[in-house]
Amino acid sequence: MGNYITKSEGRVRQALDLLVARGKSIAVKIQGEQTLFDSKIVEADHGDRDSNSGIANTVHIEWLSPPVGNSLIQSSHTIEVKFSLAKYNFAFTSDYVTTSLRSSYRGHIISYPKALRVGDRRLHDRYETGSKKAPIFATATIKMKEGRTQVNLSDLGVFDVSENGVGILVGKKALSRFSRIGIGTRLNGLELSAPWAIVKTHGIVKHMSKMRRGEYNGYHLLGIELDDKLEFYASDRYVADTVEPQIGCTLNS
Repeated sequence: MGNYITKSEGRVRQALDLLVARGKSIAVKIQGEQTLFDSKIVEADHGDRDSNSGIANTVHIEWLSPPVGNSLIQSSHTIEVKFSLAKYNFAFTSDYVTTSLRSSYRGHIISYPKALRVGDRRLHDRYETGSKKAPIFATATIKMKEGRTQVNLSDLGVFDVSENGVGILVGKKALSRFSRIGIGTRLNGLELSAPWAIVKTHGIVKHMSKMRRGEYNGYHLLGIELDDKLEFYASDRYVADTVEPQIGCTLNS
């Protein structure tokens, strides 16, 4: 399925309500900026008569991360919001309205979307920890520089993997070491470790979000788009024929 645009009020409302209910992250693109900023939608005023929002037909989002985005967004007329639900990518365009300093909510207010752009989320299978298709790689190491010193952030858990990307788990103890990493940061030293091999690659941070439920509640998830395809994940047949005999187990499809 290619990209298409829906102006269905019901679908727009459903997508926004799901983002609020699930606490899912969004990526905010500010006009004239290359960096994507991380945020979340915390409230959507659909224009209902019983709405408690101070401004009708608006969307309330959290402060942006990295924080520099909070000043940049205020001088931008148009912003783009991107997010994923199920197997689809969504995007919409909004106007910046104002900041919100309500005691119950502090952040930004943007205009309510008139339409959603919808497209296929992934062209490749994704293998996720705890699912029938668990990642072949168990841990990751990120090599980065702090001043003139190279630091290795090792033994990071791998949450999910696809042919073109990897999701890395960052615990509370390691979180302080990631203060210099944000959406758009290029990682030139990334190692993915499996029982039989170590793959060295590079990539760009595409999203950062905090996990709020399940086994990894409290962890941060670092989503990295890789420069090179992971050949181990080129197809299920390759994985089954090449990897399973080496590790003596069966990967369920």
